[in-house]
Amino acid sequence: MNQNHLFYRIVNAVLRLLLAGVVFVLFLHSIFSTSFVGRLILADGSGQERTFNIADSPLRHLLVFLAATAVLLIGRQTVRTLKGLGGMERREGVLVRHREVFFWGLTLLTLVLGTAYVLMTKLHPSSDPAKVFAAAMQWRQGDFSAFEVEEYLFKYPFQSGIVLFFYLLSFLFGVDNFVGLQLVNVICLAVIYGLLVKMFVLFSSLGGKEEAKGRQTAVYLGVLVWVPLSFYVTYLYGILPGMALSLGAVYFSGRYLLTRRYRYIAAASLCMGLATVVKMNCLIYLIAIACFLVYDAAEQFFFSQKRQWVKGGVSLLFIVCMGLSVALCTQLSNCLVERITGRELGEGEVMLSWVVMGMQEAPLGPGGYNGYNSEVYTANDYDTEKVTEACLEDLGKIMTRMSENPLDEGLPFLARKTAFQWNDPTFICLDRTRGRKSDADMPLWLSSLIEGRGSVRLSVFLNYMQTVILLGVLLFLVLRRRSGNLYELAGAVVFLGGYLFHTFWESSASYTIPYFILLVPYAVCGMAEWAAFLERTAERIREVKSGRAEKTSPGKKEIVSVAFAAVFVLLLAAFFRTNLFDRTIALNDDLKGIDASAQFYQTGEWDRGF
Repeated sequence: MNQNHLFYRIVNAVLRLLLAGVVFVLFLHSIFSTSFVGRLILADGSGQERTFNIADSPLRHLLVFLAATAVLLIGRQTVRTLKGLGGMERREGVLVRHREVFFWGLTLLTLVLGTAYVLMTKLHPSSDPAKVFAAAMQWRQGDFSAFEVEEYLFKYPFQSGIVLFFYLLSFLFGVDNFVGLQLVNVICLAVIYGLLVKMFVLFSSLGGKEEAKGRQTAVYLGVLVWVPLSFYVTYLYGILPGMALSLGAVYFSGRYLLTRRYRYIAAASLCMGLATVVKMNCLIYLIAIACFLVYDAAEQFFFSQKRQWVKGGVSLLFIVCMGLSVALCTQLSNCLVERITGRELGEGEVMLSWVVMGMQEAPLGPGGYNGYNSEVYTANDYDTEKVTEACLEDLGKIMTRMSENPLDEGLPFLARKTAFQWNDPTFICLDRTRGRKSDADMPLWLSSLIEGRGSVRLSVFLNYMQTVILLGVLLFLVLRRRSGNLYELAGAVVFLGGYLFHTFWESSASYTIPYFILLVPYAVCGMAEWAAFLERTAERIREVKSGRAEKTSPGKKEIVSVAFAAVFVLLLAAFFRTNLFDRTIALNDDLKGIDASAQFYQTGEWDRGF
């Protein structure tokens, strides 16, 4: 890969700036406020779930980050001290040779812990997963009423893929065996963790950088410690299988770019096709892969020392193969569903209605589910053309209102929507678990972790960890702006696609969690780069003081960088003093007469176990 031509530098810089901008916004949300699902008491005394925002302390977050930095520096120094002792080089060589042993050991640990959690909870499906699971089990009994007018698969025929998946698995695990399906989720979780680690190492090596291999274990530990995704093993909605298959497609795409072996095209295309059958929004991964393949083709055509027409053409053909695989797998799935059920799949609700709903207020939070898509579908007699027209009209009204009042309507709504789906440190993993029927006698510590005092401690821990992750990603983007390569941003580009998509689509933290975890490997690497930077800076200061190195004056680039940073800080400080900052970043529902903090910390009369 040629990193010297102008096109590469422009694309690399633009991607890093976009990612830095998005992550910085999420970072500000994280240090100034915290979101969580609480309970709103209505006028009649009844309760209603609602996402609240409470004020947070930037100082405490900064202190936690400094503590994490200190621990990291002490750890690195301890390793160096041990290296100075006799025989450490030999032991280090053993660690390098057995890096894969650590990888598979952590994978086994994931499987064991995930299986133990499923068996200790045995939680029944609820909400939408319950509808999907029930439809699959009804098929086993010859009941296909889910296709009747106004029933689940009549309105959402695109969910037939995940229903088919559960239907086929039921022949292995038996009818109504939801625990067996949750164990499949455990396997998918282990695959996701493994692929995240291998992807980061693979795409880093595409730029000729090998240091990522030494951070493989640290990255794996990072995704293990960030636990919200692991709670979703009991959530039967296709999130984990779809993500595992999608990451498989990204990984095999990277293997193709590294080796140019065509078998990886077939593997990636198959994974992508199956992923979209299970979960349609996996198309975001396809778009991200396509972006890198288009770039690769452009580089082969125009920026290689020798024009690589065949390689560039194959990269473009790769995109076609994935598109054909998606279309073919979807068609085969639909045909199989129609063959099993004897029903013809309809068009269902118009996808545009989810965009309109995503730009409206909802009981749970901005852009959340409020029933608009079903209402507009029914009101227009299930005529998709009429529904589309109605959606376009409603969307036009919303966009007109927001554009005419951007500071009062547009920006505050989008900011609250961003907080709703990105600033809950648990990504509603606990709320997706609480209150569900269980066939197990859960130990007290596990019950506390899900809905008692343990859940408060976990939420607080994840709140600070979220800040460290986001700041670690920012450090990664800044400190590797020159040494990093374009392809190492593959996972971050998928995250960026998910962020942009859910800015307008229906909101839910359960939809965004598959994208946030993609940032964890970058955060681990960013913290390592940060520690190395501090060590180099300290060493440079010592050398100057001792006279071993001459004191150098800052160059023109350094002066310009400092000037831009100073201007940015001043503008940011001015923004902090505005009312718009309070309505977009420092969100605090306690100021509206709601005792949200008491709900989050479970103090006073509040009990969040509802």
